[in-house]
Amino acid sequence: MEPVRAEPPPGRADPPRVESPQSAVELARLLRNAGYEPHRIQQRLATGEELLARSPELPSYLRRLGDADELAVLLRLFVLGVPVTRARLDELVGTELRARLAGAGLFVQDAEVVHGAARLVPHDELLIASDHAGAAEAHADHVPGVHRPSVALAHLTVRGRVERALDLCTGNGIQAILLAAHAEHVVATDVNVRALAYAAFNAALNGAGNVETRAGSFFDPVQGEQFDLVVANPPYVVSPEAMYLFRDGGLPGDAVSEHVVRATPAALAPGGFACVLIAWALDADDPAERPRSWLMGSGCDGFLLHTSTDDPLETATVWNRDLLDRPEDYADALDRWLAYYRELGIEHLGYACLVLRKRVDGGDGWLEAQQLPRAALRPAGRHVRRLFEMHDQLSAIGSDDVLLDRRPRIVEGAVVTQDTRFEGGRWRAESLTLRLENGLPFSAELDPPTARLIRELDGSRTLAEALTAALDSDATRATGLSLARRMLEIGFLELGD
Repeated sequence: MEPVRAEPPPGRADPPRVESPQSAVELARLLRNAGYEPHRIQQRLATGEELLARSPELPSYLRRLGDADELAVLLRLFVLGVPVTRARLDELVGTELRARLAGAGLFVQDAEVVHGAARLVPHDELLIASDHAGAAEAHADHVPGVHRPSVALAHLTVRGRVERALDLCTGNGIQAILLAAHAEHVVATDVNVRALAYAAFNAALNGAGNVETRAGSFFDPVQGEQFDLVVANPPYVVSPEAMYLFRDGGLPGDAVSEHVVRATPAALAPGGFACVLIAWALDADDPAERPRSWLMGSGCDGFLLHTSTDDPLETATVWNRDLLDRPEDYADALDRWLAYYRELGIEHLGYACLVLRKRVDGGDGWLEAQQLPRAALRPAGRHVRRLFEMHDQLSAIGSDDVLLDRRPRIVEGAVVTQDTRFEGGRWRAESLTLRLENGLPFSAELDPPTARLIRELDGSRTLAEALTAALDSDATRATGLSLARRMLEIGFLELGD
């Protein structure tokens, strides 16, 4: 039986290399032909979740997987990080695939045992290589795989055909690859040259030939340039450490987020969008106060899509999970992080995706905060763009009198569901919930008057007419008007005319 502990290759391997763009694309094709796809991996490992990090279920995965076919050998090497014997590799993995993997530097030979030099995980249609999860210890330039913040950033990015895009702090390059599908040219920057090597390999592996990598800190490699779209997943964690380049920015408190937010507007072309993950010391009385202050005079409009507010212990716990199998080190890290937050007077930490739009008129911008539900995100870039468009429309409309003459309608993909309870020998209708099937995961419970109003808002009548038809008093109509404005602001309604 082979060992059940995930182990990095001896001496830590170099990032994989690109022999040629054609060779990289062919490698991806051969892997997919071998079954290296999300649904096949989930079936083989009996897990419904992506393998985003090192898993305590490794012994179970290995026993379920076995090592008797090609896909099992590939998953042991490149997903689970477990070596196989040379004989097993040669017996089960096709000759051409073995040659392509070797040419890319993805094998490390250790006597009669072969290690996977990198982690290689499919995410939807993409294949993303990174360092093995267990290789993080003591390596500041560790390159992680795709984590949940990366997925959130991808889902919230405002997309569309653009000429130039920038992926700041690219890491393994997944954001740059996604940008490459709708941008003529993508620049990916990182201070970590190891990350840039992975980003270049992953771009080639996924056929993204329009990605250029540049080494340097934050915006230094693109000083004086402007882009139509900027995405950034910087080392925003408010951390006392200087351990990992991908996590610890080396600046006190939330200074990394402040630096990136203040510098982003200069890199945006007029009309361009930026989507930046940030964390900040949050004041419970005015959660958006610090991000708002960073944007003063920036010439950008913005939505602060607030994903969560954590207390110091929650944050320290989340960002030190890699130490869970070393309880003493884990406890020491928690104490060190909590002492750091006490020293800075931090009681709450906010996390958000800050979406900016550079004003064409050069005027002062605005910032609106939207609290996102704690629900799984899905692709929502179109919805985020609509938030900006609706803010513009409502600003132009101005007064309620003008709004009452417009014809709002529920957006496509809105769904109303009703809960019913069996009680006293019969079914009784309970709450109605309005939710969006696409975009941001907003939902709202409907009382009977609101449910009547929703049915009237189909674009065939003015808002004034809909309020009169659905609501029976001036007071409820005033409440309904306020509700309709709020539903426009968050994307449940659009203006049909």
